[in-house]
Formats: sequence, C-alpha cells, structure tokens
Amino acid sequence: MSPQVKQTPSIQWDGTTWVVRLPVEDGNRIEATWKPGRTYIVRIREAGEETWSFGFETPLTHLSFDGLNPDTEYELEIRTKSAAGKGTPKILRVHTGPTGRTDNVIPFPRR
Repeated sequence: MSPQVKQTPSIQWDGTTWVVRLPVEDGNRIEATWKPGRTYIVRIREAGEETWSFGFETPLTHLSFDGLNPDTEYELEIRTKSAAGKGTPKILRVHTGPTGRTDNVIPFPRR
C-alpha cells in the first residue's frame, strides 16, 4: 500500500480572479474560482429528496462538487444576495458521472 501524498491548500490571485484549492478527506480536493463583486447562496440535494443541504454563501462563479453519488441527478438552488435582499431562487439539475463528480455546474444568474 502506497502512502497518500498530503495536499496543501493554495490560493492564487491574478489581479482579477481568485483560485483556491483545498484538500478534503480521502485525497480529493475542492477547487474554486471567482471574481469579486457577486454573492450567491447555494444549496444541493439529490433530485426528489425533500431536504436541502445547508446553504452556503459564496462569491464563486462556478463550483465543482466531489464525493456525490455516481450516475445520480442532483438539484442545485442558487439565489443572489445583495444589500437589497435575497433574489428569487433558481433551480439547476445536474447529473453526476461515473465517479460522482460534477464540474463547473453552476451558471449563475446575472444581476
């Protein structure tokens, strides 16, 4: 059995975009990219389930989700948030591949 290589977090800024990579359990990682100036509230659930995950607020313009069930349909709820309040939620359906991963699945609504 080979030892796992420990990943370390990284943050990069190119003057307009942030890129963050964070290690998670089992050797996977979360990667996020965003441009400052927009905020969204995101929740996820398996299609057909009643209960959503806890919501998280993010400025991210796209997300990848790891560790989801393979070959499964999910719903994402995306809502804008600003000084004027919360926007109307948008629901996006995505289908995971054989590894249980989705990439760049959130085309956020424009303000």
